[in-house]
Amino acid sequence: MEINKLGSAMGVYRKMENSYKSSVKDGKKISASSAKRVDTFEMSSGARASIEPAKAAAKKFAESDASADRIASLKSRIADGSYNISPESVAASIFEG
Repeated sequence: MEINKLGSAMGVYRKMENSYKSSVKDGKKISASSAKRVDTFEMSSGARASIEPAKAAAKKFAESDASADRIASLKSRIADGSYNISPESVAASIFEG
């Protein structure tokens, strides 16, 4: 892939960054009538509450297969270049969920 006119891409990025900075003054958002529109994300308290059990379950699942010996073995195999994963097994894991 060839990227041309990197300067113009950076110009667009800087323009967006300046637009965001101009819409926030002293840590407070300026009213919509006096600032350019900025995307925001809001999460309900119910959604926030449902994240904690999911995080705990994910942590428990991740730690269940993570023995210190297994991790040390993986680190050493990665470091010496002998750890290889087949693309087919990665794809199968993705599709199986």
